[in-house]
Amino acid sequence: AEFMLKEMIGLKRLKRDLEEAKVMAMFSQKRREFSLEADSECRNHMLFLGNPGTGKTTVANLIGKIYQGMGLLSKGHTIVTDRSKLMGEYIGQTEKNITEAIKQARGGVLFIDEAYNLVSCKDDRKDYGKEVINALLPVLSEPNPDMIVIFAGYEEKMKEMMKVNPGLKDRFPLCFHFDDYSASELMEIARQSLAAMNFHLTTAADSRLLGIMKKAVSIKDEYFGNGRWVRNLIEHGILKSMATRVMSAPAGTVFDERLLCTIEECDIMQAEKCFLTDLSVKISISRPIGFRV
Repeated sequence: AEFMLKEMIGLKRLKRDLEEAKVMAMFSQKRREFSLEADSECRNHMLFLGNPGTGKTTVANLIGKIYQGMGLLSKGHTIVTDRSKLMGEYIGQTEKNITEAIKQARGGVLFIDEAYNLVSCKDDRKDYGKEVINALLPVLSEPNPDMIVIFAGYEEKMKEMMKVNPGLKDRFPLCFHFDDYSASELMEIARQSLAAMNFHLTTAADSRLLGIMKKAVSIKDEYFGNGRWVRNLIEHGILKSMATRVMSAPAGTVFDERLLCTIEECDIMQAEKCFLTDLSVKISISRPIGFRV
C-alpha cells in the first residue's frame, strides 16, 4: 500500500504530510509500549480536502492498509459511503444506516465522500444529516476506536461544515490537502491509462493531447474534475473518435494490432472540440451575470 501511494502521480504535499503523520503515529505507539504516554488515546480521524478527481477515494483505500501494517487497525479495509447511502426516509432508518456503516468499518476506515452534503442541503428540514453527525460523535470521541473516520470534500465547503458543531473539528486531528494536478501530471495520468488499455499515441497525438491538458488547466474552475476529467476525455472522447475512424475504414482494410491500438492526432482533435468547448461553457456559466464598474 505504501508503494502504491508513492507511485501515485502528483500529490507531493499529501505524501509529505501523510509520511509525517505516520511517523508521529509510530512514535506515539512506541511510547505507549513503554508506558511513557500519559494520554493513551489513539485517534487518527482525518479530513481530506480537495477538488474532485484528485485521488481522495484511492488514498482512503490505502490508508486502511497502511495503518493496519503499523498495527493501528485490526483489519485495514475501507467502507466508502456518502449522504445518499446514509440518509433514510425517516429518522429511525437514518440511525440504523449509520450504525450499520460504523459496524462494518470497525477495524478499518469509514470514508464519507462529499461529507459537507450531510448538513448543507437547504431542504433538510428534518435534520437527517445532522443526525448522522450526532451518531458519529461518540465514535469520533472514543480514545481507541480501532477505526479511522475520513470526511472528504471541497475545502471551503468542509470548513463551513465544521462550523455546524463546535466540537467537530477537534475530533479530526489530521488534515490533508489534495492539490489539483498540473498539466504534465494530467498528461502522465492519460498516458498511463491508455497504456493500461493497450493503446499508444503517435508523436503528433501525444503533442496534441498535452496541448489539451495545458488549455484545460488554464481555463479550469474550482469544480474541474482533474483525473476524473482525463478519464472521461479518454473513454468518451478520444476512444470514441478512434473507434469511429477505424470502423469507417474502406472495405478491404486489414485490421491488425497497429490499427486497433494506435491513436492518431485526428482522434485527439475530434475529442478536443467537444471536451474543451464543454469546459469553456461551464466556466462561462459559472461567472456572475451583470455589469461591473
